[in-house]
Amino acid sequence: MSKKDALVGYYFNNNLMHSIKGDKSLRESVYNRERALNSVDKNIEELSKVWLSLLLNTGIFRLRIGLNNAEVRMSSVFDPFNTEVHLADDLLDPEYVDFHFNKIPLQEKTRLIKRIYKTLESDEVVTMLSKEWQNSLQERNKSMQELTDTEDLRFIVANLTKLRKLEGYYLRSVTINLFNSTVSMSFNCDGTQIMSHKKFRGFIEEYI
Repeated sequence: MSKKDALVGYYFNNNLMHSIKGDKSLRESVYNRERALNSVDKNIEELSKVWLSLLLNTGIFRLRIGLNNAEVRMSSVFDPFNTEVHLADDLLDPEYVDFHFNKIPLQEKTRLIKRIYKTLESDEVVTMLSKEWQNSLQERNKSMQELTDTEDLRFIVANLTKLRKLEGYYLRSVTINLFNSTVSMSFNCDGTQIMSHKKFRGFIEEYI
């Protein structure tokens, strides 16, 4: 049986940095496809502030932003098995945001996730897992610290505008996950970059 690790798995990997090539035909035709600006592009500075606030101050722990279609998918610690879908334009309305997103500090969100996993550890269903998985789950929960470094997170969100405005290979969508401290970025060439929050700064410094 293969024991090769998943690219992004149940563990935390601060050294994660991986590039995935997409459809070759899309890469070769990227300069022939004219870019069209949308409402996200027009409001990206203000939206970036909202996205950061959702991650820092509400129950949201996973945020997928469709920069091309203005679709924003989110997962919350208050409803972890569900995925909410919002329109980016609606997030510009403070009343809409206040109504839909319950407030919780980042540190308490971290503690809540640990408690949820602690509850899972004590459930009888865990006995269905192999001993290796049971031990790994327990060890990860013991060693889990903060979901992310807040300065790393601020740097990621602050640079979305730069990545979106790149000439040629611009950002099409991004997923920011607090739980395993990863960011996944898809570009208009159909390529994807997946990395840890810690590695993002180096990526920007090298390529932007």
